[in-house]
Amino acid sequence: MKFNTLSEAEFEPLLQLLQGGDPEVIARHFGITKKELFQMRDDLLAQAEREREKAVAPPPGKVGRNEPCPCGSGKKYKQCCLKKHEAAGHANDTALKAKQKEQERLVKRIEKAFSLLGSRQYDEAIRFVSKLIERYPNEDRLHDIAATSHLYAGNSRKAIEICKRRLDVAESEKSFFIEHGRYRDAEIDKPALSYYYPPLTWLQKYWIALKSKDYEALYPVKENTKIAVLVRKLQTADDPDLFPEKHSQGLELRKTALKDTLNQLEATGPESIPYLLPLACKYSWAGLFVPEILFAYKTDTAIRALIDISMFGFAYASGASLNFLEKLGATATPYIEEAFSKNKAFDPIKTGIVSVLGNIQSPAAYDLLLRLLEHKSSHIVNWAGDALGKFDDVRALPAMVEANERIGGEKMIDAAIRKLKDIQDSV
Repeated sequence: MKFNTLSEAEFEPLLQLLQGGDPEVIARHFGITKKELFQMRDDLLAQAEREREKAVAPPPGKVGRNEPCPCGSGKKYKQCCLKKHEAAGHANDTALKAKQKEQERLVKRIEKAFSLLGSRQYDEAIRFVSKLIERYPNEDRLHDIAATSHLYAGNSRKAIEICKRRLDVAESEKSFFIEHGRYRDAEIDKPALSYYYPPLTWLQKYWIALKSKDYEALYPVKENTKIAVLVRKLQTADDPDLFPEKHSQGLELRKTALKDTLNQLEATGPESIPYLLPLACKYSWAGLFVPEILFAYKTDTAIRALIDISMFGFAYASGASLNFLEKLGATATPYIEEAFSKNKAFDPIKTGIVSVLGNIQSPAAYDLLLRLLEHKSSHIVNWAGDALGKFDDVRALPAMVEANERIGGEKMIDAAIRKLKDIQDSV
């Protein structure tokens, strides 16, 4: 596989895998098999290994001291390259061990930083990671903790600044990675002291920070005491002493315990939206309940907020927002169209709402998907093609084939085209 010829969309799953992502989730998200994903990884590692073999390295197999040197000099191995190869091997072993120890220390420090963030010691977390960033300037987990701490502490401007800067770095590193098969300061087969996030991850974090700033501006100068009290009760979902349970069991227990509060917030009406939106920007238990309340309101502001949250990339809240948009059916289509008419730099993280169009199955959704086939992002075109395939309408075939040829062929739209061709052939 020639990695310098891959499109951005084709390379994204490999980047996410190398960042430690779940192979099952990545493969399903990008419409490929785990076998294909791992083959991409193996091809990349093999390519990187070939590049390293161009440098001076010990010969393959065992060479006797008195045998001819494999470099072709005509001298005995002991009189030629033996000492150089022995020194190189020793230096590599020493460097690897030192790097492994340093990596272990770094991981422990990152765990401590995440612990400070989790215990809401935001200022301490910022001070702690700021010192570490001086030593590890390209460790994105540290920048992530810093940005999130600023965001949760109410300093969205600083969070925006960090996310935008790291997004620029991620784009630059991605280009370097595609060309060279490695990051600038990392080796594929050794523990790296830099952990880069893919550009899409920083794009999502940048979006969250921007929306947090927007939501702060919406918060009423004069609070409605009743709503403020209800929101504070909702935030008790984040108290580990009250609710130590986690995962789906934790969600159900919190939902049961806070049922009255949730009902009262829904009954309060859209006036509660400015109080709820700041919660949605935080990866928290309280934030998980916001999409459901917004869906109950069904106002313009509520529907637009569901689209905002769907772009956050939060495991549950974003998925719930997409689910509620689907439940709105054709009503959601003009809002999705509006979302593509603005904030175009964030189109790559709008794939979720593209998939919603395929499930809405309305004429307006179909027309919008046809227009999205002309999008400049191959990522969006790929998802639009996949969504169009759900309509089982062979009239979309010419546009889909043309779009797929333009972007160089993508797996999701490829599969949708094959499906429609099968339908056409069976008629």
